[in-house]
Amino acid sequence: MRISESLRTGTLEIFHHKMRSFLSFFAISIGVISILYSLTLIYSMSTRTKKALELAGPGRMTVRMKRNYGNESSSDAKEAKEQITLEDALAVRHQFPELYMVAPSLKKWVEIRHETLEDDNVVEGVDTQWSRRGWVYTLKGRFINQYDIDHFSRVCVLIKEGGWFKKPMWYKFYSWTDKFQDYIKHNYMLGKTLKLGNTLYTVVGILEEPPQEKNPLRSIMVSDQRSNVLVPITTAQRFLSGWAWSSGGVDEINIDTGDEKTIDAYKRKAEKFVQQRHGGRMRGMEVKDFREMIKEKLADKQRDMYTVLIIGAIAILAGGIGIMNVTLATIFSRIKEIGIRRAIGATRSDIMAQFMIEAMLLGLFGGVAGILVGMAGVQYLASKGDTDMMMFQWWMPFISVLAAVLTGFFAALYPAYQASKLDPVEALRYE
Repeated sequence: MRISESLRTGTLEIFHHKMRSFLSFFAISIGVISILYSLTLIYSMSTRTKKALELAGPGRMTVRMKRNYGNESSSDAKEAKEQITLEDALAVRHQFPELYMVAPSLKKWVEIRHETLEDDNVVEGVDTQWSRRGWVYTLKGRFINQYDIDHFSRVCVLIKEGGWFKKPMWYKFYSWTDKFQDYIKHNYMLGKTLKLGNTLYTVVGILEEPPQEKNPLRSIMVSDQRSNVLVPITTAQRFLSGWAWSSGGVDEINIDTGDEKTIDAYKRKAEKFVQQRHGGRMRGMEVKDFREMIKEKLADKQRDMYTVLIIGAIAILAGGIGIMNVTLATIFSRIKEIGIRRAIGATRSDIMAQFMIEAMLLGLFGGVAGILVGMAGVQYLASKGDTDMMMFQWWMPFISVLAAVLTGFFAALYPAYQASKLDPVEALRYE
């Protein structure tokens, strides 16, 4: 029997029993929608993680003190006073000159004032190596240079948000406004003087972020606090007044070995080296792999994704069972037809192929229906600013439909095999 004839017969059978066919592939459609949504989320997470690692560097890690260290009332409290210092960062850079980046960072909550602006915000002390990784900005003016570091220059660089191409639906219900970002958005600040704490700083540069939808730094924020203003780290230590985790030291040292394979080795080396500089009194220190930090940030999203995927798998399974039942019922209602076809020369393979093609058609129609609904939903969410749904790719519908067709294939294996085993004589006698 030709495949075209099997397709024609199967299609007619499906359309002659519309309600039964609809019920059998309805669950398949639900499953396909879930798979399509999950594929989009998986692709989005994979792309964002890859981009974040590219920006952060292949061998990125962070050396810092644990935040809750020192709250315990024990003899360790003395050690809690030990801090990672700028000198530690410089010593690591000197000890391991092969490292691509050793960038100390110190953040402080500082009162910022300029004409009508009065706001408490995060100011970060950095050195020149800060710009080696995570650079997604368009620079106006200049960045902090070594002269600023060496001479405690009272200069600053502002970070300006990129805004949205299209604001997401949830943003309409988001009432909080960043006063600082709102101010620099409406005022040209390059060359102006800001008051940070009790000291005046000249704005020598503005870093403009890409729009939120295109900004990989926004999708995976691994830092506790986002800074809006950068100053030389030596200036931050000497002149900048404000609240900080660290008193006299730095918050963390960001290191990039330049090679993912060397992370583990340098984690041990850096930890041991810094501890030795402090006489072994740095038990509250931790060295965190950037990949681990990203995974922690993505944990909630992964749980949501797996939940949707499991729902889709259950729906597909239910759809497969439905197709199996329909195929069995079809076989019993067409036993005489099977006998006639066997009598005029149809082989067992022909019979088996006939019912499997019909079942795969059910999967195909269910898959196509699911794709149409799923794509409409994805496009709707993307139009409302869901950045995950904006990652939708053209090949995802094909994979989803393939899953639906394969479900029909496997669901029909047993019924089709039973049909092919029917004895032609007994089938012709069947009433």
